[in-house]
Amino acid sequence: MVMRKFYDIKEECRRWSSVLPPRVHAKILKHSRESRTLTMIAAGNMEYEIIGASGGYVVKLKEFNCECSSWKISGIPCCHAMAVISHYCGRAAVKDKVAKFVHSSLTKSAYMQTYVGMIHPIPDQKRWPEVPTCIMNPGVTELMNPPPLSV
Repeated sequence: MVMRKFYDIKEECRRWSSVLPPRVHAKILKHSRESRTLTMIAAGNMEYEIIGASGGYVVKLKEFNCECSSWKISGIPCCHAMAVISHYCGRAAVKDKVAKFVHSSLTKSAYMQTYVGMIHPIPDQKRWPEVPTCIMNPGVTELMNPPPLSV
């Protein structure tokens, strides 16, 4: 069962057309839609202030950091970061360049590395060699006293 599941996941991953897994891509699209309502003020040196209904946040694109901490925790740019990325890369190019702002462990290549190996099949249990049952040797069966604690 595990061998089959491992193989199926590997094959599914190979069929992905994007650099990012579908769930990561879906979250980026969601955050991108949410970013459309935000107001952005560029401070320079790839730092921005994002103002929205829930308040203002500082986004530092060089550091892959947003004050809301969502980007740092999940590895996926939050809606504040998506507003900045969209401005920095341009609306037309954001689809191609957003992957470099996602943590490397969430990419297709990292996912493929997880499943690069394989689980080898084992013979049916009926074909396993017969192993004699384990019999305890007679002797001391009491628990040993632990060594005294040194003070």
